[in-house]
Amino acid sequence: MLLLFFLVFVLFSQINVIFTHCEQNPLCRLSNDSTIMICDSIFGSQNESSLSPIISCLPTAKIYLFRNFEQIPSHTFQNVTFPENQSFIIKLINISIIDTEAFSNSLIIPRSSKLSIEIGELDSLTSIRLKSNAFNNIKIDHLHFFNFNDFNGHSIFDTDCFGNNLEINKLTFEQCNIIGFSNIISKTVNVYHLSIKSSSNLIQLTDKNLPLFLSTSKSFEISNTSLEIINPHTFQAWSLVLEELIISNNLNFEIFPLMIIDGVLMKLHKLDLSYNSIKILDGNYDWFAYSYTKYLLLRKQQLDLFLKTNILKTLTFLEKIDFSEGFISDDNNNDDLIKNYFPNMSHLNSIDISYTNLSENMIIDLLTSISKIANHFITIGLYGHTLSNKNFCSYYKIFKNAPNLLQLELDKTHECNCVIDLFYSNQLREEITNYSLLQPTCLFNSTRMPCNIEKQLSLSNCTIGGQHVDESNTDSKVGNYAFGAVVAVLTIVLLILLSLGFGVVYQIRRRRLTDLDMEQPVENPLNAIIEERLQNK
Repeated sequence: MLLLFFLVFVLFSQINVIFTHCEQNPLCRLSNDSTIMICDSIFGSQNESSLSPIISCLPTAKIYLFRNFEQIPSHTFQNVTFPENQSFIIKLINISIIDTEAFSNSLIIPRSSKLSIEIGELDSLTSIRLKSNAFNNIKIDHLHFFNFNDFNGHSIFDTDCFGNNLEINKLTFEQCNIIGFSNIISKTVNVYHLSIKSSSNLIQLTDKNLPLFLSTSKSFEISNTSLEIINPHTFQAWSLVLEELIISNNLNFEIFPLMIIDGVLMKLHKLDLSYNSIKILDGNYDWFAYSYTKYLLLRKQQLDLFLKTNILKTLTFLEKIDFSEGFISDDNNNDDLIKNYFPNMSHLNSIDISYTNLSENMIIDLLTSISKIANHFITIGLYGHTLSNKNFCSYYKIFKNAPNLLQLELDKTHECNCVIDLFYSNQLREEITNYSLLQPTCLFNSTRMPCNIEKQLSLSNCTIGGQHVDESNTDSKVGNYAFGAVVAVLTIVLLILLSLGFGVVYQIRRRRLTDLDMEQPVENPLNAIIEERLQNK
């Protein structure tokens, strides 16, 4: 009993110590489930509103929300140790100043854990002052700036707020009036993914307003901005390790300029130019700088504008192409567009032409080109398109070029005609049932009679291997097999009869050679001896 009382006393004493220590600055509250720490100046009295929150006395939370403070002082998170294998978020809303080393190595983050910092909110446009080395000697998974009118009073982001030994996996500016970066001081900063989204002030991109840390970036994205111009020689390929270049959804971006990259982006895997308003592209555009690209996205773009520059013939390593929602201009010279500008692509794994205005003949040209070299599964997105029986002969040749290798993604409502039954054979259907490949739902109707492929070949007057398929020879496979069987049986019977006939003749001839001539009987030798003795007497 005494031991129990002692344990209760010790526990109460410890709780009282924590409570007393935190009561000195009651600006933070922990949620009931202990996952969210909310620190707000309105929690304190008038005299305490200018104080800074003290959180080291409180248990570790997964989300820290700081609101309505004049500044986040240096070493705010000092002596706060985060657990391993966890993800944490620090949110700063309506904060005016982030002091030097507010986020530094005094904030202890295990290598197995991740820290994200979100500054600002989408509903409120504000300004912020970032002091020198505000982020210093720390690893941040995602640093996200929301809705800022300016940084330190300017539209240029001052990179002096980044200290040495800073590692940021992803740096995002969203709805910020940013037009570029200052590069006065060079520090050891690694930013692996840089993204600028929804910036109405970003109109021009040059080598002068790009950050120095871009040399460490694997991905660079500019999307949904007012971008109009990219100057020549903006990117120096020799100093870059870019794997992804995303310039998308910029409605004022109408001219894709020449020579924006000096050299070749040797590590580039993904080039995304989707949802721009590109209308002008030099017919002799040199895509060599992007020649190592494996994934090309041109969603909702004028496809003939790009194809006629021989982009696909230059990007020979392409594995994935996305032309979805793209369109072909109303040009009479575009009938053979696919034949002329879609080369043999041995590395291709998938291509998406969903919801484009490609004609069915263009689709046939595309599938024909792909089928001729296919030696592995290739997925073709065809949502919004219809494959009709009137072109069955063409589809049959495509299928024969690459049996069961072309996996067509079609609308669920597509009718189950002979083309569908051809490409979605029972064997293939069983193989892809467990995969995400979408297919017409009518294929799963067990009461539906599948198409008679042989009969359809005849009805469509198909020419296979230079020979016309006659319906009389294709109405029934059983008839063909029966006729063949009869011919085979008759041939065997004839051979047997011939064999028997030759055997009979052989036996007759043999007997004739061995039979005695009865018209001249053989003389008895005993009679000859008796006659000879009688004569001697």
